[in-house]
Amino acid sequence: MADVLTVVAKIRAAKGKGDALAALLKEQVAAVRRAEPGCLVYRPHRSTKDPDLFIFYEQYKDDAAFDLHRKAPHLAAYRERREKEGLTEGPAEVEIYRSITDEACPRRRGGAPGAATRPGTRAVRDRWAWSTARG
Repeated sequence: MADVLTVVAKIRAAKGKGDALAALLKEQVAAVRRAEPGCLVYRPHRSTKDPDLFIFYEQYKDDAAFDLHRKAPHLAAYRERREKEGLTEGPAEVEIYRSITDEACPRRRGGAPGAATRPGTRAVRDRWAWSTARG
């Protein structure tokens, strides 16, 4: 999947509007999930230090999926409502990246590297239980 597009966007809520913006962003996530099968990840995050600062982390399977997102009626409705209610301060900062590898780092069963072979770990216990159950 070397053609994956990743979008990182930063937006700032207008003073005192962080909770209202967060609520609107949650609605937007639901709309994207319903309407955009080519969107792999669409996750807004709120700063732990500044409750008015948000970033989006988005991934699209290809250019066509990203184009569909940019032209989606629910995105236009989100932007219109955001502006009408004065929820943001200043323009969004957006960066777009293209994946340079075919896949992400595979998840390791059992957690941290080497966890499956360390004595006393769940993966080792599970493997032992499975092998003894087989007789």
